[in-house]
Amino acid sequence: MKKLLIPAVAVVALTLASCNQRLIDFTMISSKNVTLRLPDDGKGPRTTGKEMKMCTAPQLKSAVDKAIENAGPGYDALIDGVVYQRNEFFRAGWVVEGTPIKTGKLKASNN
Repeated sequence: MKKLLIPAVAVVALTLASCNQRLIDFTMISSKNVTLRLPDDGKGPRTTGKEMKMCTAPQLKSAVDKAIENAGPGYDALIDGVVYQRNEFFRAGWVVEGTPIKTGKLKASNN
């Protein structure tokens, strides 16, 4: 009886145990079309950022930050973005694509 009790307790403990992981924090997010009034110099060319890890958990925030940094100086946000989860041989990670913008160039709307 004691031989079965310890494995049974271990199985119950593992079954009831859970964990969570924070994927990303954001200032603004939407899956709907949003119109932003930006001058031509407020948008950059489409950019990509990747965060791939072999033994540890990849961070989505790092992939977003890399995409913004790859756009160049002055850009501080992405619009029209897409997030992919990539799994390779012994590696996993995130790929983020989007159009970088300079939020300081946003024009106020009178609507």
